[in-house]
Amino acid sequence: MKPHRSILLLPAMLALQSVFAQSNHLTLSSNYPAASEKIQLTYTTKGSPLANKKDISAEVYFLDGKEYPVAEVALKSSDDALTGEFEIPAMAKAFFIKIYSGTDIDNNNDKGYIFEVYKDNKPVPGAYEEEAYVVESNLGSSFGKIKADNDRVFELLKKEYEIYPTVEKKYPGIYYWLLSRNASPATKALMNAKVKSLEKSSNEKDLNLASYILSDLNEKAAADSLKKMIKEKFPIGDIAKNEAIYAMVMEKDLGKRDSIYKDFASKFPESKDPNVDYVRTQLAIDYLKAGNNKAFENYVAQVKNKSALASSYNNIAYDWAEKGTNLDLAEKLSRQSLDIISDKQKNVAAAPFYTKSEMEKRNRATYNMYEDSYAYILYGQKKYNEALKYQKEVYEYDTENDPTTNEHYSLILNALGKYAESKAVIEKALKAGRGTGTLNDELKEAYVGLNKSDKGFDEYLAGLNKISNQKKHDELAKQMINKPAVSFILKDFNGNTVSLANLKGKTVVVDFWATWCGPCKASFPGMQLAVNKYKNNPDVKFLFIDTWETGDSYADVAKKFIAENKYTFTVLFDEKGNDGKQSKVVSQFGVEAIPTKFIIDKNGNIRFSVRGYSGSNQAVLEEVGSMIDMVNEEVAATKEITPKQSMR
Repeated sequence: MKPHRSILLLPAMLALQSVFAQSNHLTLSSNYPAASEKIQLTYTTKGSPLANKKDISAEVYFLDGKEYPVAEVALKSSDDALTGEFEIPAMAKAFFIKIYSGTDIDNNNDKGYIFEVYKDNKPVPGAYEEEAYVVESNLGSSFGKIKADNDRVFELLKKEYEIYPTVEKKYPGIYYWLLSRNASPATKALMNAKVKSLEKSSNEKDLNLASYILSDLNEKAAADSLKKMIKEKFPIGDIAKNEAIYAMVMEKDLGKRDSIYKDFASKFPESKDPNVDYVRTQLAIDYLKAGNNKAFENYVAQVKNKSALASSYNNIAYDWAEKGTNLDLAEKLSRQSLDIISDKQKNVAAAPFYTKSEMEKRNRATYNMYEDSYAYILYGQKKYNEALKYQKEVYEYDTENDPTTNEHYSLILNALGKYAESKAVIEKALKAGRGTGTLNDELKEAYVGLNKSDKGFDEYLAGLNKISNQKKHDELAKQMINKPAVSFILKDFNGNTVSLANLKGKTVVVDFWATWCGPCKASFPGMQLAVNKYKNNPDVKFLFIDTWETGDSYADVAKKFIAENKYTFTVLFDEKGNDGKQSKVVSQFGVEAIPTKFIIDKNGNIRFSVRGYSGSNQAVLEEVGSMIDMVNEEVAATKEITPKQSMR
């Protein structure tokens, strides 16, 4: 009988799974690591991605479904191997090990070094589910460069359901969503049977899962009907709460948002949802901007997450500093942001996926960023000596010296007539490939201040820029790849189709974004500069693919956003993927987070893939421009030589 046969094979399969989890480079002292057990790890560097690397470190991320603690492992060297020991916490269900040197990580060919926790030689309940969570949520990618892989996630969850069919699952929604992809008639029948079973429950959680499964099966009418029934049956339940939170977050009118919040607070007084605190913070900041100090102070007092409040203080203060407005209030808010982080630094504790020492570094980096804002505000107030005191501390701590740090430091030094120091700071930045237009301007001021003339400056700057550009070129060259781009045909705002295949012969920049994505929107002014730079070049094309949106009105929201900001972008809408979401092309490109940009050469090959926001408009322009120019130069250099050209 097939069921009995699969059950008999299960222990052998589990043992085999454990053996194969051990790699050629990383092995554990036990094939069945158990809770509260001390485990020896051995890492062989020879032939590994970290071969010949110095200062190799190891961290173990324990997956317990709640605290997610991290242990730093002290490694000892022995020949070509490193050894260390760690103890598995009592509540851990699984764990992954990060082996790294600086920013280089051995990610075990994208799979990571992930292990289950066992009891009696059998994975404990939740082991495979926690593994799946780390892979699916991109936490593994963020902390260990483990590739997000939905097929792998599904197989892990499938194992969990097979071994522990009756144990309550923490992430059932993910399992049924993955099950619905390319579902066979038999699978759909199974899912519908699950829905019927859940609909008999009086538990809101079960009914919500039933509605999610119906949505996954694209049975919208049935899902909507069930959601309506759930809201009627549970007027202050999860669906009602989540819809109210969404309404608050999306409402732009301050008065209406305030009213929605007050109604929400009366219905859900004990809600600990972090989005609610976000709403309180935004209400406070918006009332501050509106000049209503009483309402501002009222909401500030209600904010639980003071770190988020400090971030908002810093953002608005820095924005005012850049505009040169409200500088006295900006100084006050900026000072408060520093005080909040200073207090936090006094009692630093470990956090999920972070050790105590890592949290100390993160807090110090945050303080550094806010201190830079504070110094810049003081500079705007012409308090140059006080500004220098803070900015010098920022500069000395920030050993990488990002563009903003360098720009602010040189501005302050020049304002104080310390031209030699300013010149040295800028020269160091340019030689490291971290030059900007602002630094060039500040360098000229320092040069003239020292030489009493700008004679010879252009030649001097050209020499430095040559070094800077070569440095940038060398760094970018290390990031170049060469793989075929997935062809797509998508529609733009006007319903016209745009085909990537038809753009062969042009250099194409593909930028994946969404209207809810803050870093995406922050990068757009810089992307507009890039679009402007190449607008008269018929061989360069920019495509902005709107993806991962929710709801039915995302197209209108995207159109409104682009129009309000006067962006001259060609925006395309991603299509529905196998998951029923707006995710077809973004998934085909293997995107794990947005914004992600791809530079595709004239032959249709991806040459660069860049994730995230570069931090400033100028940095975005320079990064994208440099990649486009490098791709064009390489294609031109490798252009096929015709027979006539090859004849001697």
